[in-house]
Amino acid sequence: MIKKGFTLAEVLITLSIIGVVSALTLPNLSSGYSKQVIATQLSKAINTLENANALALQENFVSDLRNIHPNN
Repeated sequence: MIKKGFTLAEVLITLSIIGVVSALTLPNLSSGYSKQVIATQLSKAINTLENANALALQENFVSDLRNIHPNN
C-alpha cells in the first residue's frame, strides 16, 4: 500500500518545533524593531529641529550664530 499524506503525530511534532523556534526568535526581532523605530523617530526630531533653527536664522537675517551680539 502506498502512503499518502502525513500522520497526525508528524504534523503535531512539526508544529511544536515551529512553535518553539518562533518563541525563541520573536523577542529578538521585536527588540530590534523597537530600536529601529526609536532611531527613526530621533532622526526625524533632529531634522525638524535643524530645519526650525535654519528658518529662525533666515528670518532674523543671521548667517552664522557666532555673529550674534546680544546688545544689538
